[in-house]
Amino acid sequence: MVGRSYHKDMSYEHIIDRLVNLPTYFSDPVRVESVRPVGDHYKLRIRKSDGYLDEIVLTSREIQELKVVSEESNRPVDAELLSLLVESHRIRYAFSYDPYFAVSLSGIRTLPHQIEAVYEKMLPQPRLRFLLADDPGAGKTIMAGLLVKEMKLRYAIEKILILVPAALTIQWQDELLRFFNEFFMIVGSELDRQQAISIWQKENQIITSLDYAKQEDVRERVWLQKWDMVIIDEAHKCSAYTRRRSNRSPEAEKTKRYILAEQLALSPNHLLLLTATPHHGDDDRFSHFLRLIDPDLFPEPHKFQEESSAVRKFVFQDKDNPWILRRLKENLCDINGKRLFTERHSVTVPFKLSIEEYELYEAVTNYLNRFLVIKGTGKERQSIALTRTVFQRRLASSTFAIFETLKRRLQKQKEMLDELESLSPADRRKRLERMRGKLVDEELDEGDLDEQEEDRLLDEFTTSLEIDQLKEEISNLKDLVEQAKRIYEQSSDTKLKALEDCLKRAEFSELRDGRGKLLLFTEHRDTLTHIKNQIEKWQYLTCEIHGAMDIHQRKRAQEDFRTTSQICVATEAAGEGINLQFCHLIINYDIPWNPTRLEQRLGRIHRIGQTRDVYAFNFVADEAINGKPIVEGKVLRTLLDKLERMRAVLGKDRVYDVIGEILALNKVDLAEILRDAAYNPHRLEEYLDKIEGIDPDKLRQYEELTGIALAKAYVDFPSLQRSNYLAEEKRLMPEYVEKFFLSAAREVGLKIEKRADGLYRLPYIPSAFRSEQLAAVKKFGKPLDEYRKITFHKEDLERDIHIDAVLLSPGHSLYAVVDEKLFDKLKGFNGRWSAFLDVDAQEPYWLHFLELGIVGEPHNTLIYKELVALKENAKGELSMVPPDLLHDVSPNPQPFDQLPEFDIDKAKDFLMAGYQLQKRQEMLKERQERARVIQEYLEKSFDARIYTLQKRIMEVKARLALGEDVSIPSNLEKELEDLGRTKTEKLKDIAGFSIVRSGPISHIASFFVLPPGELSRFSEFIEFEEEKQKSEKAAMEIVIGYESNRGWEPEDVSPYKLGFDIRSLSPADSATGYRGVKRIEVKGRRRGQPIRLTINEWLKARQLKDTYWLYVVWNPTESDYQMVTIQNPAYQLEYAAKEIKPVSHYEIPAREIEKIGVR
Repeated sequence: MVGRSYHKDMSYEHIIDRLVNLPTYFSDPVRVESVRPVGDHYKLRIRKSDGYLDEIVLTSREIQELKVVSEESNRPVDAELLSLLVESHRIRYAFSYDPYFAVSLSGIRTLPHQIEAVYEKMLPQPRLRFLLADDPGAGKTIMAGLLVKEMKLRYAIEKILILVPAALTIQWQDELLRFFNEFFMIVGSELDRQQAISIWQKENQIITSLDYAKQEDVRERVWLQKWDMVIIDEAHKCSAYTRRRSNRSPEAEKTKRYILAEQLALSPNHLLLLTATPHHGDDDRFSHFLRLIDPDLFPEPHKFQEESSAVRKFVFQDKDNPWILRRLKENLCDINGKRLFTERHSVTVPFKLSIEEYELYEAVTNYLNRFLVIKGTGKERQSIALTRTVFQRRLASSTFAIFETLKRRLQKQKEMLDELESLSPADRRKRLERMRGKLVDEELDEGDLDEQEEDRLLDEFTTSLEIDQLKEEISNLKDLVEQAKRIYEQSSDTKLKALEDCLKRAEFSELRDGRGKLLLFTEHRDTLTHIKNQIEKWQYLTCEIHGAMDIHQRKRAQEDFRTTSQICVATEAAGEGINLQFCHLIINYDIPWNPTRLEQRLGRIHRIGQTRDVYAFNFVADEAINGKPIVEGKVLRTLLDKLERMRAVLGKDRVYDVIGEILALNKVDLAEILRDAAYNPHRLEEYLDKIEGIDPDKLRQYEELTGIALAKAYVDFPSLQRSNYLAEEKRLMPEYVEKFFLSAAREVGLKIEKRADGLYRLPYIPSAFRSEQLAAVKKFGKPLDEYRKITFHKEDLERDIHIDAVLLSPGHSLYAVVDEKLFDKLKGFNGRWSAFLDVDAQEPYWLHFLELGIVGEPHNTLIYKELVALKENAKGELSMVPPDLLHDVSPNPQPFDQLPEFDIDKAKDFLMAGYQLQKRQEMLKERQERARVIQEYLEKSFDARIYTLQKRIMEVKARLALGEDVSIPSNLEKELEDLGRTKTEKLKDIAGFSIVRSGPISHIASFFVLPPGELSRFSEFIEFEEEKQKSEKAAMEIVIGYESNRGWEPEDVSPYKLGFDIRSLSPADSATGYRGVKRIEVKGRRRGQPIRLTINEWLKARQLKDTYWLYVVWNPTESDYQMVTIQNPAYQLEYAAKEIKPVSHYEIPAREIEKIGVR
């Protein structure tokens, strides 16, 4: 049966090439490009507001009910609002011309190695799988934050997971918020279990600890999410190793941390691993660790040991490999080639225990050797070892610390005894077993426990199996508590006396007269309280930082230390995440058993920004006054002395950066030695000899053997300096951001007040600006209820009085919300035009603003977007110009009655056939090269494994041919088949990176720009074009000649409209290769004429400061010309510059040029 057709009676021509509303299909009006009957229905090809094409099928009734949207594109709209719309687009896609966009928007001063890592190594990769393995202190957190910010601004990522050690969660949250305005939710057990809806699903930006997320009931929820980016700090903690057993094939033994990371690494588009110690001296673990980057690239070491080593070396020897970057601290320099780190000096301060202190040391050691004997395996052994370690360290810390520890332990054990005595014998045994069951995670070491966890371990853990054993321990504890109390209250504290004597050394002279600063580390809160009280009795001003303080309290203490206090007494809470480079003296009152902690502590003051040599004083007691040895002290002093001697081999500072690896390579487990030496003091000499025998050259040998030495990279300073010049010149200027935000906020009804100090406040943010329905809130988070102090200039954040200011920029949630609100309000302005004025124009012209995109796979993924500007002259000729030319024109002040016509399709075709095609070719070439490199490495890795499997199978077949009773293992043939299939799929996946095509082009707005003409109010600003061109050309030639004669290299950059005319580079410095730069704005005028700079030129002068020069050539076309130069004219001439708003210029009288200028 044939259905009835209405096509012959239906008219649809009236909707073709018109905007229509389709509310149940699209939220915004769409343009109908064609209509085609399909049976009883109609297929419409439509173009959406973002430029993308789509097809839908409508019924006849729907066609009849279509409403055409009234288009008034031939009528002008409000010029200021249209300009605001264009500026919104220009700033949103500023990354297309500001190569370091996130740097411009963040409260940081980046360094060359950070720029190289983010913008040259990581950001260009279509799918990032990267290990950043720089030395400590290089700023890996900053680089990760910069990468996150940049990728978010480019709409490349949204859902981000950061895994870190528990002690670093707050530091990461604080730095990402403080420097990048990025809020990440810290998720732990309490917050996770409170939620009805999975918080992993609800939140887009999460920080959590490795050891929380690895738990089996947690990791499943983490794995369920589709993360766009996963970052793992201290990633070497995710370890696996090869277990070899007789009569069985080797297997990979994976920790829970590794299993968590391995599964997470499979799903996200982008993975970043951070560590300063990638190998820890263990080749097998290192090989497994690298598989987290890409398991298809790095072979399984338990199956392909030789191939794993060969592939690793092959990858590492290429400095441009896309997987790993490692730079050493001694090679890091600033943009001028100056080393970033000052010298550091280490001094051992030995002291001797009194007879009474030694007797207490001996008694506590006997207690440990009786009641906490290391035995068992796994969790039980680790729990006993950690409990002993905490006791021994507190014993070495101070008499007060061990007294308080023993007292708390006694109280808890007595409470446990009371509880047990109320139970039946059977229940007692069960209760004791439960207490023994409170074991620590066997993957933890002593450095992973905070002081609260240490206290819990000391208070609750027991090795007692019977109630009589517990009673015996309590009796011993009572005696120890009495002994410790007597010594604390009645005997002199030899360690405190050593501290008092140390503060009299010459290095502390500034501290004594009130000018200096000292950071003093202890491992325990009790000791902190004890010595802080004593130091204050010595008339020093003190502050404290410890683990019980929240982030706000720590910040206040840090500020107190910087401004007021002389000595900051701190526990390990200040060992990570706090920057104190205004201090250059440190005392390690307690020596940590993990020597890497020494480097972490020193890193608080010996870091980028430190201007003085750093001195560290290490306190250690290695014997009593009667000559009896303190075994732990003997071991630690021997190690400290050995470290100082090793500096000659490894370099002055590097020994501290790699001490963990050196000990591992020499098979020295310091914590185990210290524990066993206390239990078996007769082995002390054996252990001291082992430490003396540490060979630092093993590190070099190992790094050469494994290939990690090949991965060391050096910053290309000449290339980076040039990139830095160009980036500075193209940087999004904060003045434009400020002007836009203030105007946009006014348009959307957000109240802003200017403060007396020049900054701004927003006393109230309405709920409509904080709605979770807003796309900006979903992406950047919810704005606060109020902002008491905001700025648009990162320099303000460096001033003490503005340390509490918030930097407002396009990456900030409030900025994004205001921009979204404005965009919604002005969406009717899209594709419209208005009239503007250009005082320098000689004839009318059009400025067309369009957005173009480049897309790839899968699903038309947007990989690039840019706002471009086209200038169409009176003849209809088109040319590209910088979009920021919109700031050099001003709204036409008079009514404009004409209705000029423009052909936007002509502009789109011009852009499509020219610049967009060129941009597509550039991106295609870059992505093809990156895909080629990855494919080349992958093919070599796959081929090596395939060859090995084929060889193993052939060997078995050869034995079969000789008549041996063997068979080919089925798993070998299956593994070979799977490997071949994986290779094909992986290479096909990588080839997808090379799919790049032109995306849509959208018309944003057009400016019809008029010359001043006969408007009398602008006549004084009109210059005769012919005379002006001659003067400018002559002046340019004079300035270029002048610069060349001085040995500089001038380059005419005036065609690029950068805000200046000439870039001039100095000769290279012979030592560093650094080249100075001058950006020169040239003005050729008749003597006595005022000098005018466009708004763009004036703001560029403000931005570039001392590198911006104004060269004025008087009478340049005459033989008696004169030239005057002014460095930093925005600063030197600010008092004289007058803004002429109608024509968007700043004007400076000639007499002021003569007064300030240098001839």
